[in-house]
Amino acid sequence: MIDESSTLEPVRLIGRRHWAGLWFGIAVMGAAFGVTMVLGGAWAGWFLVVTFVPSAGVLGYALRPEANELVVDRKGFTVTAAFRANRTTWTDIESIGVVDGVREPRVALRYTPRAAAAIPESTAIAASMDGYHRTLPMSYGTDAADLAAMMRRYFDAR
Repeated sequence: MIDESSTLEPVRLIGRRHWAGLWFGIAVMGAAFGVTMVLGGAWAGWFLVVTFVPSAGVLGYALRPEANELVVDRKGFTVTAAFRANRTTWTDIESIGVVDGVREPRVALRYTPRAAAAIPESTAIAASMDGYHRTLPMSYGTDAADLAAMMRRYFDAR
């Protein structure tokens, strides 16, 4: 259960991507093998170096706690992924629900008609997701129904 104060202070939730550490480890091992091959005189090792060194950097950067977070406040919410943040205000949201995702239930968002009109593919997306236009990328370590209920409290208090 999400614990937030009755004053609706901003809530910051950190997302964990379960497989990210494994992919980072694979990239580091690939880079290490490539460097070892290059130092041993095998030019084929450059393929591994060029492929896995940048991958390890990007995946390592994405493992930082701030790289996958959700901040919910009275004005809206911000979803941050490794290299970008996307702010949505409550005035653009019509309703908040939960839909079944591929691996887990997800918080789903239905935009207002005005906000949906700004997204060309919104009609097709809504038709495939029970009328919702977007889902959050993860449930941030909590149950999707609890997260949706917490977001509704902020939405209702706007």
